[in-house]
Amino acid sequence: MYNKIMLMTPPYHTGIIEITGKWPPLSLVYLAGHLRQAGFEVEIYDAMTKDHTLLDIEREISAAKPDAVLIGAFTSSINAAIDTFEAIKKANSEILTVLGGVHPSFCYEEILQSCGFIDYVVRGEGEHTVVELLSALNSNQDPQNVAGIAYLCRGEIVATRERELIGDLDQLIPAWDLLNWKDYYYRITERRLGLIGSSRGCSYKCKFCSQHLFWKGTYRERSAQSLVAEVEHLNKTYGIGMFMMADEYATLNRQRWEEILDLLLEKGLDIHFSMETRVDDILRDRDILWKYRAAGFIHVYVGVESVDQKILDLYDKDLAVEQSQEAIRLLNEAGIVTECSFILGDIGETEESIDATLSQALLINPDFAHFLFITPWPYTELYERLKEHIIEFNYGNYHLVHPIVEPLNISIDDLW
Repeated sequence: MYNKIMLMTPPYHTGIIEITGKWPPLSLVYLAGHLRQAGFEVEIYDAMTKDHTLLDIEREISAAKPDAVLIGAFTSSINAAIDTFEAIKKANSEILTVLGGVHPSFCYEEILQSCGFIDYVVRGEGEHTVVELLSALNSNQDPQNVAGIAYLCRGEIVATRERELIGDLDQLIPAWDLLNWKDYYYRITERRLGLIGSSRGCSYKCKFCSQHLFWKGTYRERSAQSLVAEVEHLNKTYGIGMFMMADEYATLNRQRWEEILDLLLEKGLDIHFSMETRVDDILRDRDILWKYRAAGFIHVYVGVESVDQKILDLYDKDLAVEQSQEAIRLLNEAGIVTECSFILGDIGETEESIDATLSQALLINPDFAHFLFITPWPYTELYERLKEHIIEFNYGNYHLVHPIVEPLNISIDDLW
C-alpha cells in the first residue's frame, strides 16, 4: 500500500536564479493538498531549497520511510531528478517513484526507455492524476485506466489517454501548512517570500516557450476574490511579505486584473509583489499603473527578447520592438523596478547584431537586463528549426545561461 507520500524537489542549482532568494515549490503545495484530502499522509521535502546533496536525500529517505516519492522536473532539472530517483531506489528499491512536470510530459518515452529508476510519469496537470494513480495502485486496479500517465509494461511504453484540465482553479487545494516557511526569503528586502498563481496557461504561441504546449493552448483564471483571500491568509498566517506571481500571464483579462488590484488596495496589507507580464499589457494599463504600485507591485519583468522585428516575428512574439521602450518608461515613471530579457545566439547572430542589442538595451534602460542564450526545449517548434545547429546535449545546461546552439557567423567562445 502506498499511503505515506513524499513530494520532493531535486537538488538542482544554476547559481543564477537563486540570487534573488528562495521560494516554495508551488506545484508540490497543490499536489499535497489534493493527496491529503484523499486520505494520504503527505510530506513536502524541498531538497533544492535546503541545499541537500544526494547523500542527504538518502539519509532523509531512510529516516522518513515514504511509500512513494513524487518529483517534478523541467528540462534543465531532469538530470538532477533522475539522479535523485536513483539515490531513492538505492535507499529502498520498494519505494514507488513518480515523475511529473513539463519535460517529462513531452519526453516520457526517452526517460522511461533510458532510466530504470522511475515507475510512472505524470503527463500534464497533476493534482487529480496523482490521486487517481495512487488510489488505483492501492486497490489493485489497472493503471491503464488512469488518464494522464505513462509507464513501462513488459518492456513496452504505455501512455494512457490525456487528462482533461481542471475546470475551476478556485477549487485547487493548497497545503501551505506543510512548508517550512523559514526556508523562504527575498534577499533584496529580507521579507519572507511566497509563490502564488492566479492563472494557468497563455494565449500566445511564442515558439521558444513550453507553457502554451504544456497547458494545451488554454488560459484559465482564478477569481480575484479567491486569489486575494489567499494572499491575505498567507500574509496573516505565515508572515509572507513578498509574493512572486507564478503565472505565465497574469494580466490578460484587464477587468479581472483591475479587480485584483482594487481588492488588494482595499485590504491595505503591507506586502510587495514581483510579476511577469507582456509589454502590450503595460501599454494597455498605462492609466492604472499607479494601482499596480499602490497595491504592492514593486517589480515587473517583461520579455523584450529581441531588438530586431524580423526575429520577434520569427519567434511569434506578436510584439513591436518600439513598444518595449515605452512600456519600460511607463513602469519606471510609476516607481516600479523594471526587468527584461534579450535572447542571444540564434543561428543568424553576429558580433554586429549583439552590439545592436546592447545599444538598444541601453536605450530601453530597464533596471535589470538579462542577456539569455537561445535554448530550444526538445518539444518546441524552435527545436525543429535549430536542431541541426545544437552543440550541447546535456539537459542540465538548458537553463538559458549556457550556449546550446552554434550560430553560423560567430564562435561559441565569442558568444561567451
